[in-house]
Amino acid sequence: MSLPRPVSDTLIELLKPVASELGERLGANAVSERYAEIEPSGSSALNQQIKKDPRWIKAQMRYLQRQQAREQELIAIADAEERVKEERANRIKAQEVRDKRAISRLCRDLMREFQSEAIRVKLSEIQTIWDRDNWFSNLSRQETEQILQQQQHRLLLLVAPAKISQDCPDSFRHNLNIELPAKLRAFLNQHYPPHGDLCPVQFYGDYFKKSISDIDVERLQTVLSPVPTAILYSDISDYEVNFHVGFWGVINQSVSLVAMQPWNWEEVYHQLEAEGKDKKLSLRIIRQIIVTIHKLLAAFLADLYYLNIDFTHEPQLFKLQAEFAQEWFSKDWAQPYIETLKEIQEQQRIVYKGEMRRLALREAKARAERQRLEEAELKRREEAEAAAKRVKELAHKLKHQKWRCVFTLPGHSSFVNSLAISPDGKILASGSWDKTIKIWNLETTELIGTLTGHSDRVNSVAISYDGKMLVSGSSDETIKFWNLHNGDLLCTFPGHSMEVNSVAINPKRLVIASCGGADNTIKLWNLRSGELLRTLKGHSDNVNAVVFSPDGKILASGSSDATSKVWDVESGKLLRTLSGLNVGVNSVAIAPDGQILASVSNDYTIKLRNLHRGSLLRILNTNSGRGKGVPNLGTNEALHILKNYVSRGESVAISGDGLTLASGCDDNTINIWNLQTGELLTSLKGHSGTVYSVAIAPSGNLLASGSADQTIKIWRCD
Repeated sequence: MSLPRPVSDTLIELLKPVASELGERLGANAVSERYAEIEPSGSSALNQQIKKDPRWIKAQMRYLQRQQAREQELIAIADAEERVKEERANRIKAQEVRDKRAISRLCRDLMREFQSEAIRVKLSEIQTIWDRDNWFSNLSRQETEQILQQQQHRLLLLVAPAKISQDCPDSFRHNLNIELPAKLRAFLNQHYPPHGDLCPVQFYGDYFKKSISDIDVERLQTVLSPVPTAILYSDISDYEVNFHVGFWGVINQSVSLVAMQPWNWEEVYHQLEAEGKDKKLSLRIIRQIIVTIHKLLAAFLADLYYLNIDFTHEPQLFKLQAEFAQEWFSKDWAQPYIETLKEIQEQQRIVYKGEMRRLALREAKARAERQRLEEAELKRREEAEAAAKRVKELAHKLKHQKWRCVFTLPGHSSFVNSLAISPDGKILASGSWDKTIKIWNLETTELIGTLTGHSDRVNSVAISYDGKMLVSGSSDETIKFWNLHNGDLLCTFPGHSMEVNSVAINPKRLVIASCGGADNTIKLWNLRSGELLRTLKGHSDNVNAVVFSPDGKILASGSSDATSKVWDVESGKLLRTLSGLNVGVNSVAIAPDGQILASVSNDYTIKLRNLHRGSLLRILNTNSGRGKGVPNLGTNEALHILKNYVSRGESVAISGDGLTLASGCDDNTINIWNLQTGELLTSLKGHSGTVYSVAIAPSGNLLASGSADQTIKIWRCD
């Protein structure tokens, strides 16, 4: 069946602009909004939520991987025999269909999940909305709630009764509003079934009890805004038909209204009469055309919606040209709609391919990062295992080392209060309460010279890292600079009030640090000129000891105020205060790797802390059997308590390899500890007085100790 050519041409011109307008509003805009800077609303907003959902990303990656595998399989069967090729190609195609449908279902499930809160809110508001506007009394509230409570996400499509003028033929007024919902329902149930996997449409042909207008569409949106909805409605006068489309939630939540150019049905009626068709048939054909235009618009809207939310959607309209041709339609009538759908489909595919490329790139980066982390973790474990093995081997080695006293150096006439060994391990300097400093050749134990000049006891000596200069601090309140090789006094300058307790030389800069008695301060000096650079204040009692970190950036101090403090050398800023030491701190040392600070307190303990965080690592003292320990406190803190019920430590030194720590005690012994495990390795006996000072040569196998017995002992490890 076909219409006269003029009638067909008129309908094509009538229908074509609507395809273009709806396509722009529902299709092209949806694509462009994906690149918009602003966050879209409506289904585009849901699309954005879906794309960020881990379940969607995982499903997309799985689909991409399976698609690539199918492409490889198609290539692999290219040379197979035709029967085998066809069977495998059909199987691959079926797999593709199943995967696309699974993606479609997931998309709709996620959209329903993301809409659930908005739907819950709307259901709670429905009574207020119903009471506020009398128009809603024309609708079924029960059906409205059922629409909102639908568990499956789908497009809602409503058709309102046509508004028909009393001047229209009885054929229109008696039959059209019966035919329109019935035939549209049958059409949608066949091609867009509400429980289908591809493009479900929930259709209501009797939701509206009477014809509606634009304002009614806007009213309804206040209730059904969470549900993507398209509404078809029309009004018919005695000579023309006006078709209307209202929708929301397809691109955004606001209502969009599109009106088709009026169609002069009376003109078509006369043309059909001129063709020899009787009045009854002519009016039936016109009613059929009105119904079919509704079908075309419904199919187009459904396909547009699902193209917008689902890249796998294959428009059903592509398959319906023949059906429309049976209803007085020419195939050309649907062509503008099909072309619009194809154009949007192509745009969607371009967008999808871009998204897949980005997703694949992101997944590749994530996979590479996971692999990197796994490799790093494996490497870390291997290194940790290797380190643990080395620690174990070293612990065994250290435990079986034998220390013996190889020389005793007499010469001082009072307590030997401080020792320093030169960086090359050849020279030893000793400071004593006898007001002198003695310089010794460690290789021959020969006394090289005695430096005099201080008028009170020498409390501290330090050798510069180039081995050329010696600095001393004394109770005579002065700091003296000496040429280590010839013993010349280079300069003297006042240091602190009452006494200078400790001096230290920065290993990287021309800076020395000193600390004093009554003024509770630390002073930083220029090593060459003796200029005072900065005074550090913060301790509330005598500062007894100072030491620089190996990189020269940090200074640590110990005080009688029961704290150690950590300072930034460049700025003089106090970085942290290490409290909880209970009693005064006599001596401090920093391990060669710059990570561990050791402090000797008057409570018979040596506390080991992380220099940069301040966390307690270990407590060493000698109050229990040798080698006993306490389990780790945590990841960064290991507490080992080794008891000493005889004495308290007075001085501490760490070997250049960072493996051992030596402490001098007032029970006349030197304790040697494994710095990694906290195990007490041995106690060296031989002095007859408190051991006030210990120093370890850079080689790690030679130790010097100074005592109240006025001697220096040299110990060697075999």
